[in-house]
Amino acid sequence: MFDRVEHRAADGSNTVRRWIRDDISDLDRNESWFSDMAEQGLFIDHFGACFAYFRKGTPRKTRYRIDVLSRKLTEDELALYDSCGWHFVVMEIENHWTPVYFYVYQTDENATIPELHTDPMEQAESLRRLHRGGMWDLCLSVALLLFWSWSSLQRHLYAQHQFDFLINGDATYVYWTLFSCFAVVEGLRRWRNVRRLYKRLAGGTPLDHHADYRAAHRFYALTAYLKPLLWALAMVTLLAQLAFSALDGTRPLPEGTPDFPAVRLAEIHKGLDSPDAVEGESNHELTWAGTVENRLWERGNDPETRMQITLSTTCYRLLFEGKADRAFDALLKEKWYRGISDEYWTAAATQVDTDLVDEAWAVAPGAQDDWQYALYVRDGRYIVTFFYTNHNVGRTEEERAAFRDGCTDKILPILAARLDEA
Repeated sequence: MFDRVEHRAADGSNTVRRWIRDDISDLDRNESWFSDMAEQGLFIDHFGACFAYFRKGTPRKTRYRIDVLSRKLTEDELALYDSCGWHFVVMEIENHWTPVYFYVYQTDENATIPELHTDPMEQAESLRRLHRGGMWDLCLSVALLLFWSWSSLQRHLYAQHQFDFLINGDATYVYWTLFSCFAVVEGLRRWRNVRRLYKRLAGGTPLDHHADYRAAHRFYALTAYLKPLLWALAMVTLLAQLAFSALDGTRPLPEGTPDFPAVRLAEIHKGLDSPDAVEGESNHELTWAGTVENRLWERGNDPETRMQITLSTTCYRLLFEGKADRAFDALLKEKWYRGISDEYWTAAATQVDTDLVDEAWAVAPGAQDDWQYALYVRDGRYIVTFFYTNHNVGRTEEERAAFRDGCTDKILPILAARLDEA
């Protein structure tokens, strides 16, 4: 990154800082900016990570020149510059592929001394390494952007478990793609600036030491403000996730109707209304994709057959209805689903003809599991899944289909009413 040789003012309170709105390699505009600041009584003293520090003094017209070198000057060489009227101010070192040294010199505006560079074409040669390094930086930034964009697209379109990806998301890919975009913008801007200077000098035209920097600073500010905002958004997202994580986790079964769209085991099976008839747990989670995920698992014994019955409900509340629609389509195509082992296939689901919800699919026992009924429901931005296991479902295909239809007729109206209230 950056190594700095800083010449700080003796009295730290005698300096003021200004946000660096330009790359140090933008030579002519920085020279013009430093000169204008000197007329306001602020003289460049040293550089920080994001700020240029100016020493307060008596306003005067001052000329600044920035020299680009591939090596560090000796004390004797700096003394030679000084004897010619160009006084060394500060040196900035950039380490990208190879070190590049930026030397900043100043002299009075009315000083009758020759220019630091009298041959534009010779000065153009000093920018060759800077131009080549900028090109490699830009190529690397573009390669990283393409990599993260391709990775994000692959995960979004061709992920093996696309439903899980849409529900849980992955903020890492999003943020790295956005940061890569900023790196490309900054790299392109730097490369174009160096190329602009190189072509001008190679054509035999000296640099314009009074170049207009204001328009470039305004454009840079538009992009530069976004980067810290993106960092802040990433930190807010992380802190929010950590805060909500404290509320996530396993909880005891709620009393009565839960605070999310769900149907209780006692509502679809008689004889399970006593306090100790059902055991289980609930779970609450907020995912990186902004999905609120609530799960309810209940288990009891059938009073008639004394066999165990279970009901597992998962309710997803997504941010947008369109995303819920895509996630539901992905769910129906999944060979795997959270809470179900690999041998279960949601492709066995049959669509339910209903106006109560936007879409519903049911699976009869035996299509996925010998004793399990499944129901998949989408309504607005909600997706709800039910898995009801009961060993008293019958053996024939007709009995199992009747069991499926009976469960659907019983569960769907209750769920639809709670979805309307959500």
